[in-house]
Amino acid sequence: MTYRPSRRDSAVALSGLLAGAAVAAAVAAAIWPSRAATGPVQADKGGAGGTVSSAQSSASGAVSASSASSGATPPDPVNVTLRPKEFMLPSQDPYTSGKVVLVPLRLTCGLSTIVGTHGEEQAAGQYCRIRVALTGSDAFTHKFDVAKTALTTTAGTSIGYSYDAQEVKRQPEKIEPVGSHDRYEFDIYYDVPRDVTVNGFTFSDNEGGAMVKVPLPVRDWPFS
Repeated sequence: MTYRPSRRDSAVALSGLLAGAAVAAAVAAAIWPSRAATGPVQADKGGAGGTVSSAQSSASGAVSASSASSGATPPDPVNVTLRPKEFMLPSQDPYTSGKVVLVPLRLTCGLSTIVGTHGEEQAAGQYCRIRVALTGSDAFTHKFDVAKTALTTTAGTSIGYSYDAQEVKRQPEKIEPVGSHDRYEFDIYYDVPRDVTVNGFTFSDNEGGAMVKVPLPVRDWPFS
């Protein structure tokens, strides 16, 4: 006699097979992520810096485009290492004389001595040092003469740059030419009497531009 399963038995067996298949599919999906899920992980294999760099590149491009259109000098690097006694000046808009654009970046005073690669120089009073960023704002070349800069003081005096200190520290006295939209960053040294306090910086271009006065924070500088 041949055994024939009933319709009810067949339905139960088929339901069991379908349930098992559903469970297997769910397990496979859990242990095998979809391509959409793995996409960002694969893109980030280079580390978090890869993704951040992309964002930074976009931001940097936007800043560069803005700077180029406005003629502004790019900002000072954020992660710069300050030298002893050096003070980061507050962010401010660029100052322009003629076609020369200048931004004061950092200030130092209270230096008794400076040491360079080929000499040492003692201040008659105290050395003050201002670091600036310089840019030519048009399509032509220009000149910049450090002799056309000065520090002003609370006593109402104006102090010209120190030739000796500039030489010892191998910093420029003239920049010629200032290239079109090029950025130059350098120090200017001044020998300031110890009994006065610096409160400003002045400069003008080398082509008849107006003198510009930049206010500087008044601080007490320890002398050493």
